[in-house]
Amino acid sequence: MKKPILLALAMILSMPALHAQLLKKLTGKKKQPAETEETIDETFPQARGSAKNAQPEPTLIIGGDDAVKIDSSYEYDWAVYQESEAFQGSQRVIDGGEDIVIYYSSTQAAFSIQLKSRSTGTKYHFYGDFGKESQLMLAGVGGIASGDKTRLQLEGMEPVYPGEIGYLSQLTRTGSKKVIAGVACEEYVAHNLRQDPRVVNTNHSKVTAYVWIPMDPHAVFPGYSLMPEHFKIQIERMRIAGSYPPVVMPLEMFLEYGNGDKVFTHTTHIIVNERRKVELGDINK
Repeated sequence: MKKPILLALAMILSMPALHAQLLKKLTGKKKQPAETEETIDETFPQARGSAKNAQPEPTLIIGGDDAVKIDSSYEYDWAVYQESEAFQGSQRVIDGGEDIVIYYSSTQAAFSIQLKSRSTGTKYHFYGDFGKESQLMLAGVGGIASGDKTRLQLEGMEPVYPGEIGYLSQLTRTGSKKVIAGVACEEYVAHNLRQDPRVVNTNHSKVTAYVWIPMDPHAVFPGYSLMPEHFKIQIERMRIAGSYPPVVMPLEMFLEYGNGDKVFTHTTHIIVNERRKVELGDINK
């Protein structure tokens, strides 16, 4: 599984490649309205002004695979609140890390991750919809956002999340178990020994990850059972092979890098049975 994940160690840690590509759209060459009109109208009509009051540039541009259908809003009723902290050795990085909310649904096989960097204020939103077999990644800063929608494929699924477990293909159970925010979890450990092009020749080419994952995915993602059968079969095969499909996010994670940098992500609280509507345009609020 390849899943690049955000690190915000102030100016020390670099952004994952996918995030950089999304941010490039915010600062690079402007697209002409003709290139984005169909996508914007289908996915988030409010992002465009009327013909009479047209604005120079829409505040939300969504590109990607035109064959993939996404909604402009989603409803969730479970929310997992997390924080990540960044360290250089034993020294905590001031304003490093991220604030995270992971939304899950009990009525459909869908979830979302909203992440905000404390150091830059940049927001990253991810939407995974197993019913429509689609995923959407957005990046936004300063009231302008862009992103790409693609077909959801577990082996290439790349939700934003602190750390770099996306570069780790093998997670091994340690046998340790503990309860985090009322959810029974088990610990996995992994080492990044591959020559992944995203980390080769960087300070983070070697990493050890300690990851606490819910033992029962339904404990935080009730809609898990509503996934199409072929996803369930694929998830089971991936687990047997030793990989971790990014469907239910860890409730705790600690990463140690070869240069002494560290990232610690932990759950602060979980809210259940509270319905909320999440708009794609929320990234610009």
